[in-house]
Amino acid sequence: MIALFVVLLLTPPGALVKVPAPADLVAAVRGNDDVEIERVAARIGAVRLEAWAEHGKPAERLAALRALPLVEDAWFVLPELAKLIGGSDEEVALRAAECARRIAEGLTPERREADEMPSDVPAHAARELLAMAQKTSLKPAVRVVTIEAAAALRGVTRVDDKAVAALLADPDASVRRAAAEALAAVPAGEKALEEALAKDAAPEVASAAGASLCRDVPVIAPSGKAGAAEARAGKLGGPARERLRALALDDKVPLADRLDLVGCLRVGKKDADQKVLDELARKPPDSLRRRARALGGR
Repeated sequence: MIALFVVLLLTPPGALVKVPAPADLVAAVRGNDDVEIERVAARIGAVRLEAWAEHGKPAERLAALRALPLVEDAWFVLPELAKLIGGSDEEVALRAAECARRIAEGLTPERREADEMPSDVPAHAARELLAMAQKTSLKPAVRVVTIEAAAALRGVTRVDDKAVAALLADPDASVRRAAAEALAAVPAGEKALEEALAKDAAPEVASAAGASLCRDVPVIAPSGKAGAAEARAGKLGGPARERLRALALDDKVPLADRLDLVGCLRVGKKDADQKVLDELARKPPDSLRRRARALGGR
């Protein structure tokens, strides 16, 4: 009895807490209660969750990927998650990509400092994610989410924007569109985006490229020195501006893209630009009509 008492006394607090079994996590995930999932996942920990995602039974793998973003130190296993994206199980690959994106979206410079995050962890993750995004053997849906995950890491590490821009030449339009969206406000991607805007045969890709180039253009011209977005819009060449005008008038183009790309029509406005703004200012949808009028449409 004395020996047992000594062992218990010397045991670190929490060491005797029973770690939930994979079945407990699966049950929590099936209940679809984030609070319960987070409670169970916190007791399991990121490293063990990633191991279950890699080696567990199908339901356990998916449950672990559902729970990982709810664990505070999940960023630690981002590089391993990226490797899961390249696995043979398509559902696991997609869930791993979604998991990585959710974790990456939650990272900020402030959190990196508070968590004392080693710089090599997000840097390694960004490289692994882009390597997966470049794999044409993976499903386009998986690659799209993977591109989004890599781009979300920009707040905490350097992302190879040349590698992202190279995806604008991918055979799949959905991958090209994701790459165009990932290059928004990225100086290294401006030339590639302008070329995609002018030349890509898929309107949804060209419109995403235009939106990425134009979305930060202010409605009113700045009184002082032009900002980066204003300067970027002013440098658009003739073919890109011509395609931009056509896309702005195309009802089949996503409305979100049209609302963004019309901002460039105000900068260095030509008669053709004014004509498009005037036409948009007189017809639905209301959100685009208001935007065109704010930019000088009549």
